[in-house]
Amino acid sequence: MDLREREFFIALANIKGINFNLAKALIERYGSAEAVFSADTLFIPNEEGEEQGINLFKKSSREEVLILAQKEITFIEKHDITPISFCCNNYPNRLLNCIDAPILLYSKGNIDFNSTKFVSIVGTRHATEYGRDWCEKFIRELHDMFPDVVIVSGLAYGIDICAHRAALDCGAKTVAVLGNPLNSIYPSTHRHTAEKIITNGALLSEYSSQSPTLKVNFVARNRIVAGMSDATVIVESKEKGGSLITAALASDYSREVFALPGNIDRETSMGCNNLIRDNKAALITSAKDMANALGWECMQSSKRVQNTLFPDFDETEQKIIDIITQNKEADINILSEVSGIATSKLLSSLMGLEFKGAIKSYPGNRYKII
Repeated sequence: MDLREREFFIALANIKGINFNLAKALIERYGSAEAVFSADTLFIPNEEGEEQGINLFKKSSREEVLILAQKEITFIEKHDITPISFCCNNYPNRLLNCIDAPILLYSKGNIDFNSTKFVSIVGTRHATEYGRDWCEKFIRELHDMFPDVVIVSGLAYGIDICAHRAALDCGAKTVAVLGNPLNSIYPSTHRHTAEKIITNGALLSEYSSQSPTLKVNFVARNRIVAGMSDATVIVESKEKGGSLITAALASDYSREVFALPGNIDRETSMGCNNLIRDNKAALITSAKDMANALGWECMQSSKRVQNTLFPDFDETEQKIIDIITQNKEADINILSEVSGIATSKLLSSLMGLEFKGAIKSYPGNRYKII
């Protein structure tokens, strides 16, 4: 997106009353945001395919939003902020499937919003030691299993800030979705963490620097938290906690929702327990639970794991493990052909590896790494 188109897209996003579907229809009809502003009269096809005229600037003038856009360009260039429209390659693709996706996002940091695994973690602002400890352990385990995982949250008090800090501590990337423009950090006590996030992730907001900070915006940002991830994990919530909104949104977007169970007498666990009871979230106790539910295959190589557990592998055994790992499974014929090992020695080594608990045999003389 060149500088001129960027300016018009910022103006488009600032038009009062416009939404994602209307903006998308206009771009598809006219080809660019600049062309939308250049048209004397705007038309988009209705449900019957007939051209329907619309008054886009009913609540705001062209001049007003273009002036705002010019001011915003000056601001983002000064503060190294990147505007990302839904037409950009680096726009979070997962959001494109959400009917209420933002037209434009402002990002400060360095991250690929379309990398393989995104997990949102949210919860009560009044987190207990139980919730914080589990959150830290879960993120550490998840990063160990999937080094490319990105943790998403909202930089709020409690579980949100715990999730961001746990991700930073173990080297995982993290994204903080703000309910306010990037010209300020709220709460201000989390400024130091926000600065760290910029170096290993990103701050993200749909609000321009000239937008007012409204309470409703912090609820609206929950749809981004839920929509840009593969799964949402609720870690502690009161019976009517705000994180339940995020859980409901994630479910509406057909994303997986998980909840940490807790003591039935603990107020901060009531929301999670209710989600599980009502089948609105899957019970989760570990990173492995989520990986199994999502069908994610651990990125750690079996070779690395097995070498840690069984440092006494001989050269033949290690060659066998490497072949099985590369193919996910292998039968005796493949092992013999690829390894070049004599069948008698191969069978002996396979038996030894089974005794060590490194591999398991299946019908048809097939073998898999345990």
